[in-house]
Amino acid sequence: MKKIFIPLIILSLMFGIFIGSSLWAKTDTFTRLKVFNRILRELEVNYVDEISTDSLLQGAINGMIEILNDPHTDYLTKEEYEALMISTRGEFGGIGATIGKQNDTIIVISPLEGTPAYKNGLLPGDAIIEVDSKPTAGKSVDVVVHEIRGSPGTKVVLRIVRASIEEPFDVGITRAIIKLDAVPYFGIVDSDIGYVQLASFSKSSDEELRQSLDSLSAMGVKKIIFDLRFNSGGLLNEGVAVSELFLKPDMNIVTTRGRIEGQRVYRSKHSHSSHDFPMITLVDGGSASASEIVAGALQDWDRSLIIGTSTFGKGSVQHIVGPFEDSSAIRITTARWYTPSGRGIDKPPELQGLAQKPGIEDSASKVFTTLGPLRRRVYGEGGIIPDVIIEPRRLSKLETEILSKGLNFDFVVKYTASNKDLTRDFVADEKILVSFKNFLIDRKLEFTAEQFDSCKHSVADRLTQDIHTNLWGLKSGYRIRVKNDPLVNKAVAMLKEVKQQSDLFRYAGKQ
Repeated sequence: MKKIFIPLIILSLMFGIFIGSSLWAKTDTFTRLKVFNRILRELEVNYVDEISTDSLLQGAINGMIEILNDPHTDYLTKEEYEALMISTRGEFGGIGATIGKQNDTIIVISPLEGTPAYKNGLLPGDAIIEVDSKPTAGKSVDVVVHEIRGSPGTKVVLRIVRASIEEPFDVGITRAIIKLDAVPYFGIVDSDIGYVQLASFSKSSDEELRQSLDSLSAMGVKKIIFDLRFNSGGLLNEGVAVSELFLKPDMNIVTTRGRIEGQRVYRSKHSHSSHDFPMITLVDGGSASASEIVAGALQDWDRSLIIGTSTFGKGSVQHIVGPFEDSSAIRITTARWYTPSGRGIDKPPELQGLAQKPGIEDSASKVFTTLGPLRRRVYGEGGIIPDVIIEPRRLSKLETEILSKGLNFDFVVKYTASNKDLTRDFVADEKILVSFKNFLIDRKLEFTAEQFDSCKHSVADRLTQDIHTNLWGLKSGYRIRVKNDPLVNKAVAMLKEVKQQSDLFRYAGKQ
């Protein structure tokens, strides 16, 4: 009998189960654990080939996690747990992208503005199938992150599958120390309309955003475009703190519900001095986690019109339990997030990162009512579906090749080195496009004249942005990007027509 109970207790400890009176009271659970132990013993003793007990137990653990169908709950081996701990402390070389898992595939959730991942053209939804020729299949997110990271200045090659491109392609990226401001850029985009981008959530996000809003107000700004695209989020309390800047005190921002933790409502405690200016918030498939808390709260209280594409759909809380005796650990989803109107932010795993539209008659698209004065209809039971859906322009195959191979940056470095008299009003013209076209030909890139002509305007915009970044810094590059951004320009056109937030919803036909 002792021989049976010793492995049973060890297995239970590995699973993070406390064997107390409550477990022993569950006859079915106890019986099934005895059966499991018996099967394990029979395989060890009687199977035709010699087998590893560790591999059997690992397979049992993986199977137990897999049946949950939750990409955010996973067992962490010693190596995976150590990789996760490394990511939470110190500096390291990386590419500047948040990655996750969708249907057992490693995907890019969001490349961060200004990082090597962004400069080399990675996009939300890109599947990473190899890292330096090593397949990612079957690996956890933490292991792939560990493989991607390395010494700053070294190169990592990712093999990418993209929905709009027929064949997988390689992207060579040089690692760098990733340091980003939470608010990389803010400024006036038209008359009394201001723009502010929140690129990441950190301990200083709310304060950086507050200072940016105060600066814009001092410049005479009376309407705001708030950009949450490519923002993969962060901790729940960071989302609450940012939401408070736009809401009045004592308003529901987000609710968490868990089987053990029960329900907890997070309400605004503070408020920015001005919280009634007309406002549009931009989101996309790279807006995740805390970004979705903010967008959901602003939409549910009729505080902001949300435009863009539906958000990623990562709205759950995870706890790390461990390390256990073998230095492994487990990451467990313990609660889910809900917007003030009751919408679940968490999408089913098979839908995370995928676009949704209002009116889809399935479990992923339900109708809710906002809590603000307009009592508008909003949609979704997973992720935030915008009030106005505007699809981004898809990159052509040629543009993808140029960005993934870093050819635009190679050209910019060469061009700026030989043209020292450029001024801040520089715009890429037809002459520069001809030079760039010849540069691509010299680099043996195959394309037709028609392919180049079809995307030359967007290529010119990108070259202008990159040259400004190279010569006058990130903020100058951001200014050019924002100026040429179709979604920003659409938001500007809408804001020009209104004087107050309610007018904005009527203009959009979303009352």
